[in-house]
Amino acid sequence: MHQVLASHTPGTLLLRIGYVSLAGLLPLIAGGCQSYERRPLDMAGHQAAFLARTPESPEVQSFAASLAVQAPDWAEFSTVDGISCAEAELIALVFNAELRLARFRAGVTKATAENAGLWEDPTIGVDLTRIVESTPEPWKVFTSVGITIPISGRLEIEKQRAGVEHAAELARVAQREWSVRISVRRVWSEWSALDAQLATTREFLSRVDQILSVVDKMEQVGEMPRTEARLFRIEKATKVAELALLEFRTREADLRLRELMGMSPDAPLQLNASGIGPTRGEPATGTIGARDRETLGGQSPAMLVAAAEYEAAEKTLELEVRKQYPDLHIGPGYGREDGQDQVLLGLSVPIPILNANRQGIAEARARREVARASAETTLEQLLASLRTAEVRLQAASQRRQVLESEIVPLVDAQYADARQVAKLGEVNTLVLLESLTRQQDAKVSLVEARRDEALAAIDLDELLGPATTDGTRQLPGNPSESDVSTTPTTPPTTGGSR
Repeated sequence: MHQVLASHTPGTLLLRIGYVSLAGLLPLIAGGCQSYERRPLDMAGHQAAFLARTPESPEVQSFAASLAVQAPDWAEFSTVDGISCAEAELIALVFNAELRLARFRAGVTKATAENAGLWEDPTIGVDLTRIVESTPEPWKVFTSVGITIPISGRLEIEKQRAGVEHAAELARVAQREWSVRISVRRVWSEWSALDAQLATTREFLSRVDQILSVVDKMEQVGEMPRTEARLFRIEKATKVAELALLEFRTREADLRLRELMGMSPDAPLQLNASGIGPTRGEPATGTIGARDRETLGGQSPAMLVAAAEYEAAEKTLELEVRKQYPDLHIGPGYGREDGQDQVLLGLSVPIPILNANRQGIAEARARREVARASAETTLEQLLASLRTAEVRLQAASQRRQVLESEIVPLVDAQYADARQVAKLGEVNTLVLLESLTRQQDAKVSLVEARRDEALAAIDLDELLGPATTDGTRQLPGNPSESDVSTTPTTPPTTGGSR
């Protein structure tokens, strides 16, 4: 080998060494590198797919079937008889635009976790030296391959940190899913209350029309002055204007629900309200038990996110501490000097004396304290908000009970008596109008009280979080599910209960 190399000039020798090195590296580079492929936006295609979404879409049916394994009630999922609040929640979990984007963002942390902790790529180096003075062998040629061996163990910590950061992102996605479900319940409560007010107003106008037919006759024969008859027409015109506003607000709430569900404004679906707000399994008590308070840390979405972020801060600090320990850099090589072939082995280890990653460690330790304070303040705010929600729910429940048990029965009885007196021939139209108006106002107030009670209960549910979870499963609703990690989410429970 020595004689072969000696028979060539240093330039030819260098070229041969370069060719051999490249010939050995090219297959490795070609096998490890990825190619770029442009993927332009297809807005027309996505618009067509968006407009074609329906509650009967395969994604929704598949998701409902997966939920039915753990919640048998979902085996009967069907939108033939209209969409309930719980079914609207399920559709939102599949198609909601913000959730879809959040899940793709989780795909970024998943990609980081899957590729964290890799060894650094080796480096190849060539040193060429020519002695200026006349000498039989003026050229010195050396080639080496540099490899970093992570003896510090930081690569394993990098993998763990990427894993906990991905877990924190999944906790944020789960929190966002619960927030979307809560938003559906709130808007559903508003919509169902408006729908009930519409029915009450239409019933009121129907009764006013019946009275107006009598009023017109009494006015024509002179049994009622025009000033009194005009009061009925004023009342009717006022309610007709209110009806138009209610119809607009109901349509607006319907469109908001469609947006939350990820459906187009003109999608063929029919919302089916059964009462005011989500159907709850049992009446709201306005209080939470000690068991609920004890499990806040493992149930509340906000606390789960805070705990996951603190764990990520812990792993970041552990990684920064591990970085102060050196890794071993080795550089085996081959060269030629003074006509002699040589084998080289270079070793280098940084000495952590001057830097020792002090800045990184200090910053990571400070961020851990921020994460700790964030978790503690989240718990404090959660406890305060829970108490406020309890008070609000108790007040709303008491108002609803008073309306149901006292006020509404009284105005119903008053209107029934006024009609009975009219049937006996003693028509007091002003009393009849006043009774009908009071009855209408009481019914509207009862609808609003039930809505406020439902909203207060939803606020409490939002703070406490879902009562049960189904672990980690594949999420629906994304065009490229293989690119997005499985995410812990909570299946919708029957009705609106936690």
